[in-house]
Amino acid sequence: MMSMQMEDVYREYKPLLFSIAYRMLGTVSEVEDIVQETFLTLARDDIGDIHHMKSYLCKVLTNRCLDFLKSARRKREHYVGEWLPEPLPDVDGNGDPLHALIQEEAISYGLLVLMENLSPSERAVYVLRSALGYEYREIAQMLERAEPACRKLYSRAQQKIQAAQMRVDVQPEHAQRLVEQFVDAIQKEDAAALIRLLSQDAVLISDGGGKTRAAIRPISPDKHVVAFLLGVSRNWSGIQQICSLNGQPGILMYGAEMRPTAISFVLDEDLERIKRIYILLNPDKVKHLF
Repeated sequence: MMSMQMEDVYREYKPLLFSIAYRMLGTVSEVEDIVQETFLTLARDDIGDIHHMKSYLCKVLTNRCLDFLKSARRKREHYVGEWLPEPLPDVDGNGDPLHALIQEEAISYGLLVLMENLSPSERAVYVLRSALGYEYREIAQMLERAEPACRKLYSRAQQKIQAAQMRVDVQPEHAQRLVEQFVDAIQKEDAAALIRLLSQDAVLISDGGGKTRAAIRPISPDKHVVAFLLGVSRNWSGIQQICSLNGQPGILMYGAEMRPTAISFVLDEDLERIKRIYILLNPDKVKHLF
């Protein structure tokens, strides 16, 4: 049983650690495990000897995430088809500080996908600097690297993300209308309406993990995306519910006749059309949503 002091630390810092680990890993179950392991490490140490609790916990957690990412990269080389991170639902947490932090600092799904292109070290520096505002001196101490090296890692990470020319901010108001129109066009099997909703260079990525049918490679441009959507939508016989995923509208689909599915979107630079569609079908990666 945790001591009262340990319980206070757990309650105060769990939301922060969850937020960092989710940005680092993009998989909810692994995030929860690593957060728990971080607190177990703390429980084995003498809390009284730790003078900067936040820095201590962030350092332990970040290094655990780095170790996990290095091993996960090897596993993903054998993953069937495209690998997508797990979206996070925005729900009413009834005052739960974990849910409050997640909703206040929502990371868009599009940015989460882009961060998969970063090396583990680039991702760690990017998360600590951009999401949490740590100084390079603090990041260098956490990662046990030289400060100039951390600056270089952050610069490389920024360049990779900017090179994708995608919006990485959260835009729920603009997305809501497009997602509603998307659902309507799918239900009516209206190809012309879908074309109007997509940017010409639209890309659709689906992740079945080899456990359910999905496109093995990204689909593009817009006409091919529409053909694919109209082909698979005939199997979408369940409930199609618009909900908030990672701070902006997405779709959850479920029913007796279909596998649970989550769909997330990224808009173009003008917020006028849909640029990316991410369809997550792998049952292991959507179970936390239903």
